[in-house]
Amino acid sequence: MKRLPPTGQRSQVRVTYADYAYHYEPYRSRKRRSGGYHIRLQVEGQCRLWINGERLTVLPGDLTFTQPGDTVQVQFDAEPDAKSKRQLISGNYYLSCGGVWLEQWWRQSERATVVNIPLHQNVLSIFQAIVLEHRLTKIGSGDNATAYLLRALCLILDRMATESSTGKENELLQIAQRMKHYIAERATLPLRVDEVAKHAGLSPSRAAHLFKSVFNQTIMEYAIEVRLSIASDRMKFTTMTLDKIAETSGFGSYTYFHRVFRAKYGISPTQYRQKK
Repeated sequence: MKRLPPTGQRSQVRVTYADYAYHYEPYRSRKRRSGGYHIRLQVEGQCRLWINGERLTVLPGDLTFTQPGDTVQVQFDAEPDAKSKRQLISGNYYLSCGGVWLEQWWRQSERATVVNIPLHQNVLSIFQAIVLEHRLTKIGSGDNATAYLLRALCLILDRMATESSTGKENELLQIAQRMKHYIAERATLPLRVDEVAKHAGLSPSRAAHLFKSVFNQTIMEYAIEVRLSIASDRMKFTTMTLDKIAETSGFGSYTYFHRVFRAKYGISPTQYRQKK
C-alpha cells in the first residue's frame, strides 16, 4: 500500500461542498457527469441512484463513492401509502472534495461504488463536523479544519468498508464488529450481555460465543478494557477525583475500579496517577 502524503498544505485535501440534504418531494435529477470526488452517506429513508448506468436502491447505511468522469442521476420517490405530504423521503450527507491527498487515497485501493456501513455515532459526528466547519469557513469564521476531518473520515471509512465485506464468514465478523462498536460507544454506561446481543439480533449465548471466538475475550472483558482505557486517559489528562473517574468511566464505585485496575496494571490508580 502506498503511503499517503501529509495534509500540511490545504491544497492536498479540500472540501468544496458539504451538507446534509433533506428531500420531502418526489424528484428526479438530470444525468450529469461528475467533475470531482463525491462521498454520499444515506442516513434516513431511501432513494434511487444511477451511477454509470447502474441502477442502485440506496438504503440507510449505504455509502456511495463517485469520481471525476462518472455519470450520476438520482431519484426520490414518495411512498405509495404516504399519508402526510410532508413525509421525509430521504436524508443524506453529501461531500464534494478533491486534492492531492484525496486522489492518492482514492487510488490506493479498488473502491466499490456502494458499500453498506453501520451508522455509528463516530462516523455521523465526523460528517456533521465537516458540514459545520465547511459552513464556518465559507463565512470566514472557521480555520479550514475540514481538511483534517476529511482525512480522518476517509481512513475510518476504509476500515469500516473492510469490516463490511460480504460472505458468510465475513457476515459473522461484521456482526461481531457491530457488537464491539456498540460496547465501545456505551462502555461508560451500565451494560449487560443481553443488551449487546439484542443489538446484534442474536441470543445472549450466541452473541457471547461469537464475540469470544472472534476477539478471544468475553463481552464484559472488552467492556472493562475500554473502561480502563477511558479511566487511564482521565487520570493522565484531567484533574477529576479518582472517585469521579471510577463513576464516569463505567465502574460504578471506586472499590470495584481499584480492584480491576490493580489486577490489570499491578499498581493502584493513585500510584498510576502519581507516576504520570
